[in-house]
Amino acid sequence: MSESIILSGTEETLKPIIALLVGIHQLIKNRDIGDIVGVPLHEKVLSEPQTVKLTVFFHPNKEPPFTFPKGGHQLKPYCNISDIDIRKLSWSNVKIAAGGANGYTWGRFLATANMSNRRQMQVYGGSEKDAEERLIALAELSKAKILTLSVTEEKKVGRRSANKLLYKPTVRVYPIYFVVINNEKILIETERQVRQKGVVGKLAGDFKRQTTQKIPLWIDKEPSNFKALIKEALRVRATSADDEG
Repeated sequence: MSESIILSGTEETLKPIIALLVGIHQLIKNRDIGDIVGVPLHEKVLSEPQTVKLTVFFHPNKEPPFTFPKGGHQLKPYCNISDIDIRKLSWSNVKIAAGGANGYTWGRFLATANMSNRRQMQVYGGSEKDAEERLIALAELSKAKILTLSVTEEKKVGRRSANKLLYKPTVRVYPIYFVVINNEKILIETERQVRQKGVVGKLAGDFKRQTTQKIPLWIDKEPSNFKALIKEALRVRATSADDEG
């Protein structure tokens, strides 16, 4: 599917639109739309500006292919961790926090933590204990601290009873990859590239370094390019001279 977007208008009107579109594309490229639309209003209003965020993705398959049976329940668990503590951002730390090689049991129990950065963190688990333990482990990667933690159960009644796709089965899932999203990098590099390249009528991924790299967790050892990927994800080039170096 083409990612081209045709724009028309004056240079002054198109510049902010291009910056916005590139930012949105980077934000949702590897994420479920519900992750963005479903942010609680009070969290959006009260939360502090987000710095570096990490999203871990899980799958019932321990290794590729990460596909689903036709007509089956397509489980796509993930967890967002805001304000990552860079000192703890190692491949092994992320994998262990996500359940390690054995993964963890996912299901209808939802653990919700209110964090010290005024954001929320949520993890589903197959039991109250599974959800709570996985949230606490993943929260250790953040600079923010847990202020309160509660666990609720999605009951199999009403619509969940009639529609099996609305009810979360208890199943073991495994960490398959994670992505690092550096909000400062997205904003600064997008704005700079708009200034440098000017306005074009066709937006087709022309803005380099905007792709969020998926870092595999399903493998047994740290990827050979892990440190380079993390370095690039955290680096913010503030001047055009840096691009030429």
